[in-house]
Amino acid sequence: MRERRLVAIVDDEKAVCRAIGRLVISAGFESETFSSAEEFLLSCRERKPDCLILDLRLPGMSGLELQQQLATAQCRIPIVFVSAHDDPAFRRQALQSGAFAFLGKPVNDEALLQAIRSAIKPGKPK
Repeated sequence: MRERRLVAIVDDEKAVCRAIGRLVISAGFESETFSSAEEFLLSCRERKPDCLILDLRLPGMSGLELQQQLATAQCRIPIVFVSAHDDPAFRRQALQSGAFAFLGKPVNDEALLQAIRSAIKPGKPK
């Protein structure tokens, strides 16, 4: 039996993690939530997610710093940024650094699911 695709969510707001977690589960994905980039990096050793939903502003390491660290480590996880701080410079930096999408909060559920589905490309082997 094939394992469900894992979507990791990194956001320091617990309510956001819960809401996005429920949404991705309702769409048939597995969900795992983290309150910081550092917490995510520790867990990533066990199972690499198929997609990462990432907040821009986090305590400690920022979302952009995490994106850079993953790129430096050649850890290619499709990243969808979801942030209340939709600054054009941050958006441009995230997308130029390889983010799949950058969505503003409050996020449109269908837009987020579409970004996840497109990033994961269901036919692509793990």
